[in-house]
Amino acid sequence: MRSFRLLSLLVPVTLLPACPFGLFGDDGGAEGSDDDDDADAGGFISATDGTTVWPGDDGGWEGGDQPTTTGIEMTGADNDPEAGCPCAAGTELVYVLSDVGSLWSFDPKSGAFAFIADIDCGGMTDTYSMGVSRKGRAWIQYWNGDLYTVDLNDASDPVKCLDPGFTPGNPLFPQFGMAFVANSMQDPCDKLYAHSGIAPDLQGPDVGALGVIDPQTLELSTIASIDYAWGELTGTGTGRLFAFQGSAPPLLTEYDKLTGEALDVLPLPGVQSDSAFAFAWWGGDFYLFTSHGDIVTNSEVWHLDYDDSDGGGQALTLLSEAPIRIVGAGVSTCAPPEPM
Repeated sequence: MRSFRLLSLLVPVTLLPACPFGLFGDDGGAEGSDDDDDADAGGFISATDGTTVWPGDDGGWEGGDQPTTTGIEMTGADNDPEAGCPCAAGTELVYVLSDVGSLWSFDPKSGAFAFIADIDCGGMTDTYSMGVSRKGRAWIQYWNGDLYTVDLNDASDPVKCLDPGFTPGNPLFPQFGMAFVANSMQDPCDKLYAHSGIAPDLQGPDVGALGVIDPQTLELSTIASIDYAWGELTGTGTGRLFAFQGSAPPLLTEYDKLTGEALDVLPLPGVQSDSAFAFAWWGGDFYLFTSHGDIVTNSEVWHLDYDDSDGGGQALTLLSEAPIRIVGAGVSTCAPPEPM
């Protein structure tokens, strides 16, 4: 997730937490946001057919069925689970998304980043968040709320996006952090879960929500209300769901993915995520990617020894600086769940 772009404003603003962040009016919709290359400073978007659309008061869109026109042919979800839900190639690492739409891999064992490809999503550049499935697909959301997919094993550069047919506009999930999570330890098949992306500073009883997307219909349904309206998710191959949310300090929260009950909460003192943040579970630990401050900088890489496999408690360590500003981190449920 990342913050709102300063260059699109005529007045100064302060960058706020990660997944892309816009300015919000009384109705909770995005106003003045530079959601894609066609958006002006007033929030209006000129579609490629010459029409103009704008956010409606109900969180939907007026003047068209979709927020933008990309010219990408709708392909359908193609997300039906195969027997046994096998792991595709290229699903064993952490995959990260830059704020300008480039895909990289991150190897937790070596700490190395490797460029995969730039993304061609019909000219859109304002990336918001990402999840990665067992099929080796990165599911990418842009500021307009729509979802697109790219094949991590496609050797093209840039790699073209596919449109699976998701319909944005849910007022609880205008944008959202996301992650694939296995159904259970016995059932490796996964689903895509969502965390509200309404406003960075919005927190309090039941202001946000957790949701889940049906793999075949792509319908987004609410699981439960939660107390944070801005956050990212990561999941495991054993069926666990975690959120990175809140501020001063941010929190790592484990949720019951069926009920939304908070099972465990761990503060993360020393981590600042007011500009961009993402995180991923890998090998029993967490890897957090954060940037902060008013100046756009590459992300810091943090390691949280969540399972105390190193013997020093749940130690949080700053490892390095990433070569990009990271707004999304995806790890498939094929990644190793136990210490490596």
